[in-house]
Amino acid sequence: MPPRFKELYKHVPSAREVRQRRLLQDAQLRRLHREQAFMGKRVRYRTTPQESETETEYEFTQTDTEKLAEGLGSADHEQRMEALGTLSSKLEQPSEELRRFIVDGRCMELLTAVISGTDSDETVQSLWCVTNVAANESSQVAGRALDAAPYVVPLLTSSNMEIRNQAAWALGNMAAEGEGARNQLQANGALDALVYLADCETDSEVQQTAWFAVSNMARTPSAYFDSLFDKMKLPQLVARQAEALAEDSTGCLAELAWVSAYLTAAGSTDKIDQFLEAGAADAFLKRTAAAADVALLIPVIRTLGNIAAGTDTQTHQLVGKPGFLDLVARCIGASTGSRAVEKEALWVLSNVTAGSKDDVDAVMGHAHMVESLVRIVETQTFDIKKEAAFSLLNIALVGERVGDLPNERLVSEFVDFVRSQDEQLVRLGVQFIAVLFAQLPGRQGPDLLRGVEGGIDALENLVAVTDSDETRSAASALIDSYYGDDADAE
Repeated sequence: MPPRFKELYKHVPSAREVRQRRLLQDAQLRRLHREQAFMGKRVRYRTTPQESETETEYEFTQTDTEKLAEGLGSADHEQRMEALGTLSSKLEQPSEELRRFIVDGRCMELLTAVISGTDSDETVQSLWCVTNVAANESSQVAGRALDAAPYVVPLLTSSNMEIRNQAAWALGNMAAEGEGARNQLQANGALDALVYLADCETDSEVQQTAWFAVSNMARTPSAYFDSLFDKMKLPQLVARQAEALAEDSTGCLAELAWVSAYLTAAGSTDKIDQFLEAGAADAFLKRTAAAADVALLIPVIRTLGNIAAGTDTQTHQLVGKPGFLDLVARCIGASTGSRAVEKEALWVLSNVTAGSKDDVDAVMGHAHMVESLVRIVETQTFDIKKEAAFSLLNIALVGERVGDLPNERLVSEFVDFVRSQDEQLVRLGVQFIAVLFAQLPGRQGPDLLRGVEGGIDALENLVAVTDSDETRSAASALIDSYYGDDADAE
């Protein structure tokens, strides 16, 4: 039976399939980033999300919206400021009535009128409101924020730092809304202006916000994705910025890493080559050599994983970079204390071990790497175990190193996979047992299975219950081998 696990993780002729697999996990892996963001959007709170007194679905009547509209359109500065403050606060968790005011009422018309004014305090407050409109989970509500885009983009060049920052924040939220929103923002000149701001800004907070917005503009699909490489040279800019950032600028570095994660996730082979040639991967490895910040490690590991999911040549380049295997080993060695980081690093390692025998040998030669994989398979939950199992199988087959694995410890764990209800785990368990039978000398493979209580029973039960003809055939072959050798011995 041909091995299946390599193509499940890294099938070079169709690397797009691998990347699609990562997109399915995107929501889970970015939970750590959702303290301030959901779906790539960030609400600006009056206090903090925990301290906010705003109640979900608070009572807000049509009379309240009429009063709000009157305040926003007032000729009196104090009344406008009061209305803007109320609106930005209520937008943290808007009621149904307030959502109607945004979608069907005059809310955006009134906000754009204030944005176009000359009072800087009012401009900041109105941008704050647009930011929170764009952050709404409803596409109907968030989409209305795009009405303000032509007025917001020019503010990226404002002499007022707070205005620049809030304008970038608002555009970043708009860009997360989808392909249509990104293309509209690009047509309004947002991308060029945001990249310029991110590159030239001297205030660290504004620069970080600008890179947040650029990362959302770098998402796919978009009509301008090629220009990020060909015209704007973003890989080169990211590499230069990552090298130049101050040591304490981890927030900005994390945003740069998210830009890189999106660029490499959707990039073709030649675009990943551009990213490697620009030195961006080297810069991130250097800056995260001792990093413990989970919010930084996740996008960096994601970026490296996208590269490792490319061609074997690209994977081999990555393996040879100083600090790469050290970072992966640290992330799977439980030192970060983050399941998300651990799982992401395991995906990287599975693609590395699916590359070439030389890359497998490099992994095997790294201190504690195999021991960490075995520990994960022995102690973690099944979702994490599965990630580690792919690497162990790759080590056995691609690297032809099954004899160097602690198979006495592993075989019972893979038998548990066979007993599970997860089809992919079942295949992994059957595949590992098949490797033991085929590659270990003499009777070592069957003897290892015999040492597991109920081991052969698990295979026999699988034959009876599985709906997969391929899995049934593989399990039957193992059973025949197990008993057939006994019969021959007799």
